[in-house]
Amino acid sequence: MIPLLVILYALLIGLTAYGATLSNRLRRHSGLRFLAPFHAFILLSFAYALMNFIGEAIAPTIFHGPSVSLGLVHLLVDLVTIPLLAAIFFFYFRWIARLLWGRAPRPLELVFTIADLLFLAVFVSVFISFFVRGFSAFSFWGLIVLNVLVAALLGAGVVILLRAVPARGDPGRSRLARGLGIRYTAAFIILSAGLIWPGPRLLGSAGLGGAVPAGLIFLINFPALFYIRRSLRIRPPLPDPAPPEAEGRAALSGISDREREIIGLVAAGLDNREIGRRLFISPKTVKNHITSIYAKTGAKNRVQLANLFNRPGGGSGA
Repeated sequence: MIPLLVILYALLIGLTAYGATLSNRLRRHSGLRFLAPFHAFILLSFAYALMNFIGEAIAPTIFHGPSVSLGLVHLLVDLVTIPLLAAIFFFYFRWIARLLWGRAPRPLELVFTIADLLFLAVFVSVFISFFVRGFSAFSFWGLIVLNVLVAALLGAGVVILLRAVPARGDPGRSRLARGLGIRYTAAFIILSAGLIWPGPRLLGSAGLGGAVPAGLIFLINFPALFYIRRSLRIRPPLPDPAPPEAEGRAALSGISDREREIIGLVAAGLDNREIGRRLFISPKTVKNHITSIYAKTGAKNRVQLANLFNRPGGGSGA
């Protein structure tokens, strides 16, 4: 039994090396910013899978003692895998946010940061409770909460990929996000089925029974990796959404000093007559300048122009 699991584990390590290499090539050759955190997400996912296989497949085969001893082994493995999961969730939402918007909206970023910290806090409480009081009702419900949080965080990321509108409504980026969302939805459904299947009873071994769901975790990211590779071969790389400060600088490039001065007064709430008085020019000249500014920046009204000026890099902080 043990030699069979060791051979399977070696094959999965080889699969891990292939997946990590593929992810790194995509990151290096595409130029897309979201693939840097995606690569970190892939590497951490493989590290989690390697440790999880030890806990779910190898440990039950080696430890034949009381269930408490096996539970202790599982908790020791969890001491590594749970922090890994917290890091995985961090990069999971980071690459999704970069793919869609360049940077996560602050309210969304705050929600997922709190959820990630709650996930770690629950694990620490369960871990301490086990060593102080042994396996108890608190430990049991704590593990339930951990699993619910995992499902909620993974599901939330998929929903964002499937439903969120990318920056500037980019159809290519939207298509890529939906494709990834569909593939992760299918992967998570298959993984969930593998977690509840009666493997130990059918195979007559806890080790072999646990090897199936543990092995599926190694495969969960491959549909996404293959999809990204195929998408980048069929279509040219999609431009990344510029951060707000870059948008501000780009939109105001080519603006003269006089026009920039007028934009600042518009942002301060002055009308054309007040601006003309301040700059010693006629209201008609002010209107002509503003028309030229609209053409250069793409702004459609004074509110958009003021927002552009007040954006980081737009001139208000200069």
